[in-house]
Amino acid sequence: MKKIVLLLLFFMLLAFAAVQYNDPDAWLWIAVYTCYALVVVSAVIRPLNTIWYLVAMVIPLFFVALQWPEKWEGLGDTMMNQNTERARESLGLMICAFSSWLSIKLKSQ
Repeated sequence: MKKIVLLLLFFMLLAFAAVQYNDPDAWLWIAVYTCYALVVVSAVIRPLNTIWYLVAMVIPLFFVALQWPEKWEGLGDTMMNQNTERARESLGLMICAFSSWLSIKLKSQ
């Protein structure tokens, strides 16, 4: 069951990477989501030392703190302004941090 959850998360992160093609900074977000997909799949194939998953969890949380919008205006249906973009990017980074945390909890032993 643990492997199934991690593999679903792996494919979800790859899907996130795939839909970034029309973003102005697509190369960055494709790389971020792909890297975190690899972090998750490593917990299934060949688990890393827990410290690496912790580092992979802290890094996006640091950038969430830098990226968080000055005024929360929600996620919106369209890209209305910079606050909406920053909110979406912050939540994407939180998903990456969560995926690292989940990798720690569910990694194969």
